[in-house]
Amino acid sequence: MKKQELINFLNTFLKIKNFEGKDSSKNWLQVDTTKKEIKKIWYAVDATTYIFDLAIANNVDLVLTHHWIFWWIENTLTDIYFERIYKLIKNDIWLYACHLPLDTHPVVGNNIGILVALVNNLTWWEYKERFNKILADFENKIEEILNEQEFIYEDDDFIIEKFWRYHWFYIWYWIRFKNQQFHRTQLISPFAEVMWFERKFYNFWKKEYFSSVAIISWWWGSAIKEAKDRWFDIFLTWELVHWQYTFAKEIWQSIFVGWHRETEKIGPKLLAYYLKKKFWIELIFLDEKY
Repeated sequence: MKKQELINFLNTFLKIKNFEGKDSSKNWLQVDTTKKEIKKIWYAVDATTYIFDLAIANNVDLVLTHHWIFWWIENTLTDIYFERIYKLIKNDIWLYACHLPLDTHPVVGNNIGILVALVNNLTWWEYKERFNKILADFENKIEEILNEQEFIYEDDDFIIEKFWRYHWFYIWYWIRFKNQQFHRTQLISPFAEVMWFERKFYNFWKKEYFSSVAIISWWWGSAIKEAKDRWFDIFLTWELVHWQYTFAKEIWQSIFVGWHRETEKIGPKLLAYYLKKKFWIELIFLDEKY
């Protein structure tokens, strides 16, 4: 397909209005090429030399990542920064990166992917069917949901709401089940297919059953207090520093640590498969663990 057609679609599909300059990443197309056609997309969490080597070996046209090369602090093109750019330009490979807009996206985002895993693995089939209809409705309201500072969905079974404000926008999500509770040991299984994990669940609240989870695919441990104030049984994040563990234990807030890469490989995968379904582009997950 035409490169510009795909880039225009991505920019519209993912963009949060008035959010530019507030994300430390320079979102969207980061490295251009002379080619006009895209036939093969490979997606990864990180824009690194070892990812680009895999892309080169497999004749990829565009690498789609969540993390990026260019931050808000510009780097000189020397050392590893030069090597990254050189590999892409020499081999005519585009790099497209989407950071916070992919965390918060209501259809292909990291946090929505975790919500889907929870619902599909913890609930009965009728709940799954209902949740799929909710996601279909979200797809019809993408721009509205992305650009609303606050967002809430509620029916007889679920409450889904944006969680934790960043530059005046609520970016991440939480879910509360109205009619079901789950044993704490069930928390691990929903993530088996969407992320690699160790059993890093800290049951500081000492509750055996839970019905609500606040999800933030970031390291923002300051949100632990908000999760507690709003009576969430579990606060799920990717990593915490030492004082945040001790703080969570002090205030009796249970936490689940899913690790950075593992919670954020979900969005690129969902986005890539969405593109494959829409444009019939060849794609593959080329990510590597550290």
